[in-house]
Amino acid sequence: MATTIEVADGNAFHEAIASVRSDATEDTYVLCGHVNGDPNRIQVLKVGQDTSELATLLDDSQVMYALGRYETKFDMSTTVKFVYFRWIGDKVPVAKKGRYGVVRGEAEALFSPYHLFVESSNAEDFNNDRILQQLEETSGTKSKVLDSTEGRQMRGFTQTQLPTRDNRAKFGVSNVAKEGAAVGVEDEVLAQVAAVCNDANPVSWLVAGYKDNNPKGPIVVVGSGEGGLGEVTSLLDPAVPMYAFYRVTDKVDDITTVKFVYIVWIGESTKPMTRAKISTHKGVAEQTFTPAHITIFASDLSDLSENIIMQKVRSASGSQSHVK
Repeated sequence: MATTIEVADGNAFHEAIASVRSDATEDTYVLCGHVNGDPNRIQVLKVGQDTSELATLLDDSQVMYALGRYETKFDMSTTVKFVYFRWIGDKVPVAKKGRYGVVRGEAEALFSPYHLFVESSNAEDFNNDRILQQLEETSGTKSKVLDSTEGRQMRGFTQTQLPTRDNRAKFGVSNVAKEGAAVGVEDEVLAQVAAVCNDANPVSWLVAGYKDNNPKGPIVVVGSGEGGLGEVTSLLDPAVPMYAFYRVTDKVDDITTVKFVYIVWIGESTKPMTRAKISTHKGVAEQTFTPAHITIFASDLSDLSENIIMQKVRSASGSQSHVK
């Protein structure tokens, strides 16, 4: 399965990105989508001058991406900030969500650098006031501390001609090379990852491993279920490298949020050559088991407990109280 993204019209894309980043133009956003639903190809859909339009352009049946330019003010100073959006429509089929998830890292590289990442299936998260508030909080211009927007829960158009522009310096964007070697990932793994991420699906965990315990792959589903951590750990073999994806809930100030935990299991009895081989699969594995708020590397069952996991989740989100 391909893990790369091709831009259908590279010149138009680079020009659009450069225009949004340039102080010399009025363009404030570029919206992109997949070509005919192909996870490995994207194209520019629209470049606009008003970021408040973004919410009206989102398609519930599509996965889309946007880069927006916003201005924040602090102590009479105005600062330009860039926000990268990843939209996952509620009507995108579960299996297709998994395919889009595999190329998530490639897509992100095309829109980097940015100051804030927003991933959502709720159009309200594209509201300008909400975005500006998050930018102020992440930059330290507000004293109120909120949960990280990068850990937002995953859920679940009118195409416009790109406006004519004068020739100007292009913003160079290149695909980032994948870390490590390629390994196959069966479609069922992607489908189960998407199921764990779907609020409407009771599946809360997935354990994956290598077919026939051969580190050459592919990565296949070992088990999935609707229970708790005990069901996950019951499948972990001390002699076999495995991966787990687990959904948990964190409650802060009576607000419940969903978090996703990615577990890399390399049991203490795993052979050294096997350890070396699977270490080259790091990039593909990370892109498969996504979005994850925390990653836990475990070699013994004592490394995995509800308390340990929730402490890491709360620490990563800023909801952990350090007052004793």
